[in-house]
Amino acid sequence: MILLGVNLPDRRLVKIALTAFHGISHHTSRLICARLLLHDRLKVEELSEDQLNSLSALLSSPATHPLVATPVQAPSVPQASTSEVGQLRDDQTSERARREDPLRSLILEADLRRKVNADIAHHRNIGNYRGRRHVMGLPVRGQRTHTNARTARKLNHAERRRGYATVAHLGLGTPSLSAMTGSSSFLGSAMGRHLLGSTHR
Repeated sequence: MILLGVNLPDRRLVKIALTAFHGISHHTSRLICARLLLHDRLKVEELSEDQLNSLSALLSSPATHPLVATPVQAPSVPQASTSEVGQLRDDQTSERARREDPLRSLILEADLRRKVNADIAHHRNIGNYRGRRHVMGLPVRGQRTHTNARTARKLNHAERRRGYATVAHLGLGTPSLSAMTGSSSFLGSAMGRHLLGSTHR
């Protein structure tokens, strides 16, 4: 089943299939199922038309979706009585009134990717520690770099032209290659080894 451009396997549970969306974790998926009153063992192929419409409306615009949805049950689950549904609505409304709704700020797919890229570009532009680590292609959260940094070197690298753009971006000017290699402190630093390695490839 294709929902908002994402393929959801028909035989997968709804709470598991929703994690195919970029930005939905298992915890967020359980919150969505609880919001729409979807059964815990409901599969994608068992979703009714009303349930699909409610799910699509929630994922497309979570900020404008009502806090309490119309109770829609799976065909195999018995319907609750009117008094129980009313009590459930009152409990949910009072509980969500005491704290901020976590689904209001839900960002998915392309919007989330753009936000992450914009945040990384912001850190690089202001030149803080995280931005410098992104530019140098090193881990940004205090991980060790003597070993086990292959993923960071693969993902956290900036668009550089023979190493000079990186130095200029960090506010260090644009020194010549001879001036850069002539400094023993630069050669001994992690940044010097990284830049010189990129220039001689």
